[in-house]
Amino acid sequence: MKVLAINGSPRKKGNTTTMLEQILAGAAEVGAETRMIDLNALKMRGCQGCLACRENIGECACKDDFQDVLEALKTSDAIAFGTPIYVFNVSGQFKCFLDRCYCLVPDPEGEAGYEAAIPPGRKFTIVTSQGDEDPEAYRHVIEYLRMIFSFLGGTIRVITQAGTEDRDSARNDEALLSKARDAGRWMVT
Repeated sequence: MKVLAINGSPRKKGNTTTMLEQILAGAAEVGAETRMIDLNALKMRGCQGCLACRENIGECACKDDFQDVLEALKTSDAIAFGTPIYVFNVSGQFKCFLDRCYCLVPDPEGEAGYEAAIPPGRKFTIVTSQGDEDPEAYRHVIEYLRMIFSFLGGTIRVITQAGTEDRDSARNDEALLSKARDAGRWMVT
């Protein structure tokens, strides 16, 4: 089993990264092969709106570092997505990734038989970290992400870390780390 983590944080050792690392550790504990992709390290253009992917679902005409991400998404059995909340939404890196994932979504008005490029039934975990201490403050972001990933036809779990003005606070929150490791194990079972 392959478990993939997509990290939308620009901080290499920040809270989002820490939680994703713990998810992967939990998955590895139960035998999964794991991989983290750090979006901030990639050379990836935004979606060009060319719609070439409507003719070939699962393919993107832009040839850049996203091609490796796309292949990893297609071949992973479970996926954890992580982003900090910046200016009331996902990070810029994560938004670029989401836009490029349009190529994975089936065309609802296309020919019969179009299916998502990622087989349905996978488990997904969404991880967010935010400065606001109210875990419901950015519920709209979680619902936005749930809606996007619902097109991929899987089961979704969410972990939100609130009150994260300290970029290392996740490392000191054993309950949060345990929740993330549990999510990793859940993704494999």
